[in-house]
Amino acid sequence: MAEVTIRLNRLGLERGRMWQAVLAAVAVVLPVAVWIGLERALGDSVQNIGEGDTLFLQSYPVAGASLEYELPGSGWTSPGVHFADQRQNFVRDHLTASVEVDSGVDSLERLLDRRVQPVIAQNGYIYNNVRDYANEDAGLAGFRADIIGIDSAGSITVVGNDKGAAAILVLIAPGADPAATDVDPDPYVATFELEGK
Repeated sequence: MAEVTIRLNRLGLERGRMWQAVLAAVAVVLPVAVWIGLERALGDSVQNIGEGDTLFLQSYPVAGASLEYELPGSGWTSPGVHFADQRQNFVRDHLTASVEVDSGVDSLERLLDRRVQPVIAQNGYIYNNVRDYANEDAGLAGFRADIIGIDSAGSITVVGNDKGAAAILVLIAPGADPAATDVDPDPYVATFELEGK
C-alpha cells in the first residue's frame, strides 16, 4: 500500500482546495440571501379589501368565463403578493373564503366533487349533504354541500349560468355547524355576476 500525505491549511482544509469550499458556501448562502431580499423588497403581502370593493376573476387557462362580485361586510384581507386570475382567497377574523371561476363546465355536481377534494384532503375534512342550490338575486343555480372538520365547519357552493361558466365558493369557519350564518353562501352569491361560457 502506498502512503498518502494530506496537508491542511490553517482552516483545516486540504491545501489547494480553498476555492471549492468557498464555492460550496456561496451555493448555500446565495439562495437564502436572495429569498430574504425578495421578501423585504415586496413588503407586506396582505391586501386589505374595502367594504363594497368590486372584485374580478377570469377563467384560466381558457378565458371563456368571468366573475364580478363583492364580499359582504368589512374587514376582509387577501393573503399573497397579488390576486390570481382564476381564484382568490380571503380571510376575515377566523373565517376563510375562496372564490373561483371556471369555464366549459358540463356538470356542476362533478365540478363540486372535483373542487372539494383538495380542501378535504389538505385539512382532514369530510363533506356531505350535497343538495340543490339557487340564488334568485344572482339568477344562478347549482349545488351546495357541507364541509365538516374536527373544530371547523363550512360549505362549498357551485353555481352556473347554463352556458358553461361556473363560480365556486368555499367558506370555512371555526365551529361545528355547517348551517351557521358565517358559512351561508347567500350573501356572497347574491353579488355574483357570472358571464361567459
